[in-house]
Amino acid sequence: MQILHIDCSPRPDGQSRLVSAGIVTRLSTLWPGANVVMRDISTLSPLDVDYATLLTSPPKNSGSTARGTTALSDILIREIETADILVVGTPVHNFTVPAALKSWLDHVVRVNRTFTVGPSGKVGLVKDRPVFIGVAAGGMIFGDGAQQPDFFTPYLKAILNCIGLYDLHFVSVQGTAVRCKSEQDAELKQVLSDLKCGFFAEHQAQQENLQIGDNA
Repeated sequence: MQILHIDCSPRPDGQSRLVSAGIVTRLSTLWPGANVVMRDISTLSPLDVDYATLLTSPPKNSGSTARGTTALSDILIREIETADILVVGTPVHNFTVPAALKSWLDHVVRVNRTFTVGPSGKVGLVKDRPVFIGVAAGGMIFGDGAQQPDFFTPYLKAILNCIGLYDLHFVSVQGTAVRCKSEQDAELKQVLSDLKCGFFAEHQAQQENLQIGDNA
């Protein structure tokens, strides 16, 4: 079992980092021997000209050596492909994803590599796997108490679906800009407990069914 843990908050003590770390801890109770690969993308650079050229003019020689952000794109995509579970920690910036996460998405959402274009549109080439998205929002953006539009969730669903990732689990804490630390800690504890009751219960049931089948 390999877990790819991605964080993008510019703050080392950012609330989204606490959420994602809590998710990884919960997952590690299911798979104690899991290998966790950590990728901090908070300072990830934008794509360069070589990458942009690749998208419009694929190299004639399939053995061409990747350079610049194209080489980094290859690494980041392989990290996804070799992971069994993805955990992404991210804040909400200006209604949507922060620039660092957008840059990571630009690196991994790549035509003829993680998706192709067919008669009916884009088709993902990445095998589906669970993706846990730990979210911290300064305001109230999700649910009935939302006070601002949510472009964050539909965008991430659309862009991850594009490459073949559909099994998405959003784990969010809100109002971090107006709630005291004790209130934030209590909400974080609650959302992680809810995660345990949902995904964990489903996984436990699957494990029990497999054991029954083995003993039958």
